[in-house]
Amino acid sequence: MRIAGKAEQDLEHLATFVHGVLAGLHALGVVYNIKRRNWIDVAAHSAAMSYDMFATAKHLVALDRLTSRPRLASVDKLQSVGED
Repeated sequence: MRIAGKAEQDLEHLATFVHGVLAGLHALGVVYNIKRRNWIDVAAHSAAMSYDMFATAKHLVALDRLTSRPRLASVDKLQSVGED
């Protein structure tokens, strides 16, 4: 766990945004093709939307890992004692 450079954080922000937008556009494609009863395109847009949602989640996890500071071990120990 480390604080990443500004460029690496910016790249993760961009990737998260792009995959999120693509997932939204594929959702619109699903709705449009359901109205037209074009089931093959519904399946294709659904698969692409699922991939983009998965990729968005992965980028969010990576971004959190890049931007979070490591916690002190003593703080973790104190919290675990307090939970007992």
